[in-house]
Amino acid sequence: MTIKGSRRSSDVAPFDPIRTRRTFEAVVSQIVDRIRTGTLKEGDRLPGERVLADELQVSRPTVRMAIGALVEAGVLSSELGRSGGPRVVSIWVPDDLWPPPETSSEGDVLFKVLEARRTIEPRVAQLAAARATHEHFDRLRESIELFRENVDDRVRAGQAELMFHRVMWHAADNPPLERLLISLFHELGVARDMMMRNPPDFGVALQLHEQTLAALMRGEPEDIDAAMDDHLGHLEQIAEEVLGRRAHRPLPEFLRFARAGDR
Repeated sequence: MTIKGSRRSSDVAPFDPIRTRRTFEAVVSQIVDRIRTGTLKEGDRLPGERVLADELQVSRPTVRMAIGALVEAGVLSSELGRSGGPRVVSIWVPDDLWPPPETSSEGDVLFKVLEARRTIEPRVAQLAAARATHEHFDRLRESIELFRENVDDRVRAGQAELMFHRVMWHAADNPPLERLLISLFHELGVARDMMMRNPPDFGVALQLHEQTLAALMRGEPEDIDAAMDDHLGHLEQIAEEVLGRRAHRPLPEFLRFARAGDR
């Protein structure tokens, strides 16, 4: 194929911030829309992953997944370089990419990661309650205050939200479990992107963090389990709503999370 364009990424107008929970589909849609309207032509190079994530206000894993789908569809190339991200190699977008499909495999992977988190993090919270020092509790409070002070900044609010979990894992004083959860949270980048979309999301997340901290400080196992059930269930419900289905695999009793009206 002859590459017709030669514009660098700096010539491409900034992308619009995404507000919907359907972050993956929205990233694909913006890129495809620019191709269909002729704003992006064959040979044009997109901005790099970090720049795209900043402009779209989504996580880098979300951008990576969207670019991967377009590369697989033959619309973009996978080449990277100093001048930016992948190039447009075809203006012909497959019909089955518009709207982008919600494949069962992507949903299944997300549900499995959420399942793994639910298996581990509540137990780590129990360890944290038993082993946390006054300094750990002070840092947990500080993370909540940072979250509250930065609710209008999606990036900072997301980092403050993650800080709460990192402090809790560290308080558990079990490095192997901490490494497992760090790895899981890397895989949850797209799911967490779904959560941090609208102002009400931040309010709910703040309330869940405060509720979890109070339970950790009381140290009662049943209270911690209930707080973590609500905390983890919030993201699990959002994932189900966005994907339009529930996790299809039957869960053992200890993994079943409460949904609205179940209690």
